Amino acid sequence: MPDNPTIGDPPLDTEDWQLAFGIYEGHPSEALQLAVNLTILASHIGVEPRMIDEAMAALALAVEVLYPYTQLNGICHDMYLKLIGGKLTLEEEEALKKFGIKF
Repeated sequence: MPDNPTIGDPPLDTEDWQLAFGIYEGHPSEALQLAVNLTILASHIGVEPRMIDEAMAALALAVEVLYPYTQLNGICHDMYLKLIGGKLTLEEEEALKKFGIKF
């Protein structure tokens, strides 16, 4: 990641991003489109006046669009939202592990 004094330490490191985006290997057009979409989201946050609501709506939509591609599709949408939001109880975590869900 290039040095950018306006950006603090990112919450995800390079390895996290490489794991998340590894599926784009061999799909350069799709990878480029995602990069464009992420840049648009970043611009919503960085412009004045800030377009935080628009950026948050776009991210919420992305989370919903990802749901069918996850191991939780067809099991429980509420558990999906709790898992990605870091709000699962220990009991819920154990139940998902019994279903073979890896997280």
